[in-house]
Amino acid sequence: MIKLIQIKQVLRNKRFLMFTMFIPVMWYFLLYNLQHDLQPITMLGIAVFIGIIGNSLATFSKRISSNSQFYFFQSRISKYSLKKYFFDQVVVQLILNLLIFMVVLLAAVLAFGLKLDIYLLEQFLFLMIMGLYFSAIGFVMGTRLDSKILDTISFPIIVVAAMTIVPFSQMGSNKFIHIISKVQKIFPGYYYNNLVQDIASNANINVNDVLLFFVTIVVDILPLYFLIPNGRD
Repeated sequence: MIKLIQIKQVLRNKRFLMFTMFIPVMWYFLLYNLQHDLQPITMLGIAVFIGIIGNSLATFSKRISSNSQFYFFQSRISKYSLKKYFFDQVVVQLILNLLIFMVVLLAAVLAFGLKLDIYLLEQFLFLMIMGLYFSAIGFVMGTRLDSKILDTISFPIIVVAAMTIVPFSQMGSNKFIHIISKVQKIFPGYYYNNLVQDIASNANINVNDVLLFFVTIVVDILPLYFLIPNGRD
């Protein structure tokens, strides 16, 4: 019941519709018209990724922050802990990210004739996992920061999140780019980008990239789990 109520609330939120549904579709249109060297499946991945990080780090974190006091109180008077709330919200986010993917995919198919194939399923799976990763970050942000602070820092954090998938190593070889590329390797976005490039080029997926993709997600998220307040203090 809580999951259904949350989904209905989000779908009535103009912020969600604007920033995580409309803008990703516009990004696909923009990439299609300006970046003719990009594969359509890569354009889809970029557009959906933008929608997912906007949903997770802006809309979701703000929603959690707005409702956190209620759930803090509820966790004190019932067995519904904040960690239970977190797992319920993970399910909600998974459904919303699926919706973002389907909307952008539908626009790409109807407007630009994107062909449906098995590679889309592979990309979908990696995008949903990235969505859960950023949702965990967004949840902790929402429980630890108030709405005004989130309004201030959401955009810079989204920019930083987007930069984790930018292939800087392909843009040059100076010392600064080398350092940035090394830092990227502690985040799953680096390996996600490698996997998407393999999918787009119909190449065999690198097993090491898959392994490191999941390892970095676990290593990054595990400390965040312990930052979730217990709500009973």
